[in-house]
Amino acid sequence: MKLIFVSSLEVHCRDVAVSRLLGKYPEALVIGHDLLEGNRVLRRVEGKHNATERAESVLEHGCIGCAVRFEILPTLLRLLPGREDAVVIQLLPATWHSDQVLDIVRSELAGRGVTIDHVVLALDPAATEDQFWDRRTLWESGFNAMPNDERTAGEFLIRELALADSLMFVEGVSVELLGESAEHLKASGEQYEHGARLIAELAPHAALNSGASEVVLGDYDQHEALLRSRPGHFSHGAGDSEIADSKILIRVERPLDADRFREVLPEVVATCMCVRGTLWMASCPGVRVALTGTGPRVWMESTGAWESDVACTHLELTGSEHCEAEVRALLESCELSDEQLLALHGASSATGPDQEESDIWGRGESV
Repeated sequence: MKLIFVSSLEVHCRDVAVSRLLGKYPEALVIGHDLLEGNRVLRRVEGKHNATERAESVLEHGCIGCAVRFEILPTLLRLLPGREDAVVIQLLPATWHSDQVLDIVRSELAGRGVTIDHVVLALDPAATEDQFWDRRTLWESGFNAMPNDERTAGEFLIRELALADSLMFVEGVSVELLGESAEHLKASGEQYEHGARLIAELAPHAALNSGASEVVLGDYDQHEALLRSRPGHFSHGAGDSEIADSKILIRVERPLDADRFREVLPEVVATCMCVRGTLWMASCPGVRVALTGTGPRVWMESTGAWESDVACTHLELTGSEHCEAEVRALLESCELSDEQLLALHGASSATGPDQEESDIWGRGESV
């Protein structure tokens, strides 16, 4: 049996992607869930070998964990076909990260001999760059019904791009609404193609599906997906000869002064659609600090000791209007001098690698 999970930022993109998947798997059973206001979960089931089902349930607590445990998982287990050639497509509510759902359902599925074959992310390339730069929360922008969700569209996309093994590019709803004025948003349009290139650079591991071409899916690997979504991780190494023009890779060998870095950070990330990597900070030399940025929002977090990693600052900037020399000059201006390195070495010997990180690490917006 083949089991496919489909995630998305927008319901429209998800539903179009499912139509394309049904072109490849016309006999598939489609199970869809949406979380609505008032902790309501809408369930829809369609398939040639099953009667159409539509129902709504109300949860006491409208979180992802409760919705999966009390609605999505029971429905999936109840409807799992017994045929070896069966295909099941499970649609996740918009803005839900696939790993949060899979963490709950994986053990139950494994107990029934069912594995997860594919995780597909459906998205509109023409809208993606604007979504990365959107300052509004997912609730404020109308993507979900959870007022307490403070994530932005960019935060959802950057993580889900890492988790998915397959990407499904679809034309957004704006194409239908704007008619002839939406040529640049269509699959052959300039904005669509520009967004598709940026997405491909952010997710070099994923199988890409665009236009009316035959659907080709990657293979889901839990270990690889979790590694890719680890804070600070990116796929290319320094000196990669195949890096695209819109991507900059920077490696700085000396630890950075925290105060100077704080001053230059807004300029470093000002034009970046996405920035990710690791920082070696003089204020916490034994701690691997991850830096992630999506449009206007940038955050840093400790990921523990360096362990087998070589301590250094290693960044990947996508969509930046800077050139590599400009970014490198900004970061090198933050490096410690020889005298400061000697002083740091003495201090590190006294305090050890478990020195607590500075309180500057937090999430904020670049101005």
